[in-house]
Amino acid sequence: MAMTRCSYCQFTYDEWYGDTRNGVPAGTPLEDLAGTLCSRCGMQGNRHEWQPNPKYAGQEAEYYDQFAGKAGIAFYRHWLEQAAEPPSVLELGVGTGRLAVELAGRAARYCGVDWSPMMLKAADTKRKRMFKEEAEQRLELAEEDVLTFHDPAAYTHVLCPDGLLQHFTRMEEHIALLRNIHRGLQAGGWIAVDLLLPPGGAAWQSLERKRVQPQKLVRRQIEGSTSLSRQIFHCAIAYETYIEGVMESRYLVEREYALITPKEAVLLLASEGFEVTRMIQNYGSSTPWRTALPPGVNEIGIDPDAGETIEEALAAGKDVQPYRERAWMNGGYPLHGAMPALSPDASATMTLIARKK
Repeated sequence: MAMTRCSYCQFTYDEWYGDTRNGVPAGTPLEDLAGTLCSRCGMQGNRHEWQPNPKYAGQEAEYYDQFAGKAGIAFYRHWLEQAAEPPSVLELGVGTGRLAVELAGRAARYCGVDWSPMMLKAADTKRKRMFKEEAEQRLELAEEDVLTFHDPAAYTHVLCPDGLLQHFTRMEEHIALLRNIHRGLQAGGWIAVDLLLPPGGAAWQSLERKRVQPQKLVRRQIEGSTSLSRQIFHCAIAYETYIEGVMESRYLVEREYALITPKEAVLLLASEGFEVTRMIQNYGSSTPWRTALPPGVNEIGIDPDAGETIEEALAAGKDVQPYRERAWMNGGYPLHGAMPALSPDASATMTLIARKK
């Protein structure tokens, strides 16, 4: 996060909010405060250490599953099934195991790594329910930092789901993570990286509701801010639980994520020995915009020649979509303008599939 704490005097400073008591405006970098605010540490030197995003703890581990749902499960299951032999899979940021318990049955070996004991506790409960006596053999769980995790056995597939790479906001951390993955991946092995793209605009909000029991409703509201200059988006996430219409509890957590575009991720992966071969938006529910695709990615088959008809191109075995009569039926009278447009500023999950060179 953009929050630092002094190892000498414990003075804490959050760049995102500044310091209203001392007249420091929001967004002021720590370096601009040298010699001010604190008479003991002077806000100088290496005493001020960057603080990581908070671990998923307490109620947040429970709330996570309620809103993450089954996103990506079918996509990743199909991806693993394409392997010639049962794959060995490493999932970094396994969390509550929502993906792992569904995918471990398709793998010769499956290991999930996370640094949150509360999330791993939920994952352990799921694997015991799913695999019974074989739980620990079918799904291994390790409470470790993904930046330093080491396994002497090499994997064929590595998953970085749900914006794991973006939980680290500094470039040196991104490089360290990818180098660690590169060391633990077999030659020709595969990596999948999920990127979370926030809604367009400097400030945005989202609201979701989930009824978990007949009388119990959970509400999640996110107030987000995006900084292009700092390449960070900041989220204040509030979970509220209502019983019979009355709020019973409220849980608030703040997190920061690195703002990484697909093109930047492609270049970052290439610099660390990976070649991106495919890019998918929202796990295949929609097609990435061409402006986000690097040359050669997602290009399958041969386009028809300028003078070919659709029938001639199909007969030649080219990559052509046949004409679909009445495929687009929205928007006519009396509903003209009633159908919402597919906004280019909507939030999205972009998944990059890359191979170790």
